[in-house]
Amino acid sequence: MQQALVGNMQQAAQMTLSMNKMMEELVKRSVQVSVFAQRSEASRGVGTHLRLAIHNRSPIPLLQTRVKLWFCARQQDQDSSVQLCVRDVVKDTTGGLVFGQTDGELSAGLVDEGAPFAQTEQTAEVGNGATVEAEVAVEVDALVQMNGRIAVEFLSPGTGQLLTVSHRFGIHLLQLLDCSFVCKKSALSAPHTELQTITGDSHISIDIAQARAAFAVPPADGIETDCMFVMRSKGNTLALRVIRILEDTNGVLCEFVASDPESDLTAMRLQLSEELGKSNNA
Repeated sequence: MQQALVGNMQQAAQMTLSMNKMMEELVKRSVQVSVFAQRSEASRGVGTHLRLAIHNRSPIPLLQTRVKLWFCARQQDQDSSVQLCVRDVVKDTTGGLVFGQTDGELSAGLVDEGAPFAQTEQTAEVGNGATVEAEVAVEVDALVQMNGRIAVEFLSPGTGQLLTVSHRFGIHLLQLLDCSFVCKKSALSAPHTELQTITGDSHISIDIAQARAAFAVPPADGIETDCMFVMRSKGNTLALRVIRILEDTNGVLCEFVASDPESDLTAMRLQLSEELGKSNNA
């Protein structure tokens, strides 16, 4: 009798454990985490605003939720250290997603390594079917591509253990630069007329759809030869001037022009080629 009772208790405990695991997995799969980056003015160097959104599609509220952020340089062979600042744009005290301000050095390791660079100062509750948002400014003192990771931690509704849902994202040069489009029919301002072709291999084939999105090209504007995709950063100007429309009409061949064509822009050109190149149309 006692042995049967013990067996029944063990079976019930196992069933409870299995149900808790299933519920935890269901809740984790119901949590959507999104990050959207958009270039912004920076008090130091260059910057972007990250809009963070946590959507709880499960019927169970997320209790004691905390958000953590990691950042690292995409290029692991950075010659010098890069200073990074993360701070709130708008302090949403009601939602609880308040990060404060964190200053430090951009990690040269992997985005999964080490302690988080920034995290919310207090926990919050994300109700069932609710969405909680926050906006943070990310500023660096050098133009550099970054990888990032966001982790949302909350308590399991069954066991009380800490559960984590994470999402990886990237911050591109085009999200740090002041980008604009100049049609050849427009009157070019003085800074544009002084741009000179960069010596060496300065040609790149770019995807039209990606370029339209990145440089906010109006739908009514056609992309023709001599049009320019202009990028500015702290008084420096780099642009892609269209020199030929490719036969498949989905791309254009451009040449790099700059306000200072003698400066070493090799790394930046390679990174922009990666972000805008036709082979990168994903």
